[in-house]
Amino acid sequence: MVTIKKVYNNNVILAFENSSKKEVILTGCGIGFKKKPNDNVDESKIEKTFVIQDDNFESKVNKLASEIPEEVFGVSSAIIEYAEKNLNTTLDEYIYISLTDHISFALKRYKENLPIKNELLSEIRRIHKKEYEIGKWAIEYINKTFDVDFLIDEAGFIAMHIINANYRESTNESCLMMDIINKILDIIKNYYSIEFIEDEINFDRLLTHLKFFAKRLIDKKESIDTNNNGLLEVVKVQYKESYNCAKQIKLFIWHFAVLDTLDI
Repeated sequence: MVTIKKVYNNNVILAFENSSKKEVILTGCGIGFKKKPNDNVDESKIEKTFVIQDDNFESKVNKLASEIPEEVFGVSSAIIEYAEKNLNTTLDEYIYISLTDHISFALKRYKENLPIKNELLSEIRRIHKKEYEIGKWAIEYINKTFDVDFLIDEAGFIAMHIINANYRESTNESCLMMDIINKILDIIKNYYSIEFIEDEINFDRLLTHLKFFAKRLIDKKESIDTNNNGLLEVVKVQYKESYNCAKQIKLFIWHFAVLDTLDI
């Protein structure tokens, strides 16, 4: 049984799960309609559940609910659910606050004819393909729901919220990560005088490696064991060009002082 503790609006409530003994934010069309505290929740109307980890989360939802049209909450919840399904993950609960607030402000900017260019759009599209595709789906959903015409830049902004919630990192960290990856890709591209075919599986594999590499750099985690000198000598001899390119990447990392040493 789930009991209502507070009704924020027709689509968002604060509730208590008797089975788990936890407070949760529940969203769903009409879930709070004509409801009051201590009423039982119509569980068939639950579309998304957010477990409250701290009081700050609940207070922020409360504040948002008093300032933002309830339809925005429904759209935000639908986008989060779609993202979690397509990424096969559970996003950090704070995306519900950040994304709802972002969509509300974006709608306000649209009405005032104040579009914002996303300077990171090409990097997001290139490095975070899945999140970008979700962002594209999201703006189509928003456009249809609110009868607006968001520019593709908004897909990038929404993707950033998803990236942050999935990697549990700040926007600054996400931007730094993309900057590192993009500069390394440029080093490789310029060294070999090539253009990447971004739809190829090899490019996806490279991106995956670079994402984890950049994440370790930012988190200042110890590097994976690189004491295999035998392998290093083989690389130096048999893959001279790759080794020399890797040394240029090492110089770039040193330049940005992400790590003190990197044994290449």
